[in-house]
Amino acid sequence: MAQPPPLPPAGKNAGLARWLNLALPGAGLFYLGRRGLGAALALPFLACFLAALALFLVSYARYIRIATSDNPLQGDQLERLGEIFPTAWLVALACVGGLLQVCSMVLLRRARRADAVRTPPPPPEAKA
Repeated sequence: MAQPPPLPPAGKNAGLARWLNLALPGAGLFYLGRRGLGAALALPFLACFLAALALFLVSYARYIRIATSDNPLQGDQLERLGEIFPTAWLVALACVGGLLQVCSMVLLRRARRADAVRTPPPPPEAKA
């Protein structure tokens, strides 16, 4: 049976982990010591983000090229403006990124609960 990952070092801030996870899915898990799981969520999210950004920038450059041409009404250039942005791809990448965000938040919540269950109670302080 596989051993659970080691407990995070004392002093890890759950609030900071949530904010890190909100900024980049998996970053909060990475911060708490679940490095494999954090990387497994962060890398696909970054890939989706960079792919969507690249698609948008390339499409926007094409749009600017047509819009600033000598005569944008010439030929079928005006009709091509509606087809420049790959809407389906952008929506699909945004949905995958959103799904990774939700999964990351749920896994962070479960990780914090599991750590709370596995953490032994602090030893009683000696009275002088």
